[in-house]
Amino acid sequence: MSSSQTTRRALPERLPDWGVAVLESHHAPDFHMEWRRHRFLKVVYVLSGAGQLWLDDRDIAYQAGDLLVVPAGTRNRLEDTPGEPASVYVLCLSRRHLACDPHAESRLSAGRWPRSVSLAKRAERRLRRLLYQQARGGVDAPIGMVAEALGLVAMLLTPEPRDGSPEADARAEVRRYVRELDGRFFEATTLDAAAAQLGLSRRRFTQLFREEAGETWLDAVRRRAIEHATWLLGESELSITAVAFECGFQDLSTFYRRFKSVHGCAPAAWRRRQRGSR
Repeated sequence: MSSSQTTRRALPERLPDWGVAVLESHHAPDFHMEWRRHRFLKVVYVLSGAGQLWLDDRDIAYQAGDLLVVPAGTRNRLEDTPGEPASVYVLCLSRRHLACDPHAESRLSAGRWPRSVSLAKRAERRLRRLLYQQARGGVDAPIGMVAEALGLVAMLLTPEPRDGSPEADARAEVRRYVRELDGRFFEATTLDAAAAQLGLSRRRFTQLFREEAGETWLDAVRRRAIEHATWLLGESELSITAVAFECGFQDLSTFYRRFKSVHGCAPAAWRRRQRGSR
């Protein structure tokens, strides 16, 4: 990374009127951050590098993949390890967005969050979406950014139970993935991508998924897609093409083939039959 892309000083942390901001900061080798105290919650994701997060007189080591929580009103600064300048995403979130849960702030423990490859990857994806929304702007940016930020907070507040062993951690991550698949099946791309998302090998992910879900990954994704398509065809006025793409199918021929294998007829014929019986 060139010196023009790095910063020697911490970037300003200011909230817009809608109460969410995200920063991308790539530290120079001689980066220095003065002590700060703010009236909003801060979540830092470490992309690379290493160092210490100082919270008042307490220092907490960080490395790539770590999530750091800085509660509102806490004196804080980052100090990189010499020779390992950090790159970070910083989410700033107004406390008013947490008012719907009176216990949220007290449950967001200050410091480094328990390490999890899956949590880190999911957090990074949300922060990237936040950066995109912030850069794009527009009338929909505020509500979209608030939703993404609260989604990240919800991820932190709903950890999987762990016993500390790699086997238990892997199984917990797959169990969470299976639980969330009902609302995210349309985002699924390939088996390899799903395994990589959880930091598992294809073989290990396949084994754990079958044990937790009772079916293969592909069968689970296809079943949910056809179930949702069936509901949309019966309850909405969406075109066949729109239904196919909303359910995650990238081409109509695959959608027609999968739908017919389940219902014995094409989507349009199924829709006509359903509406004719009402």
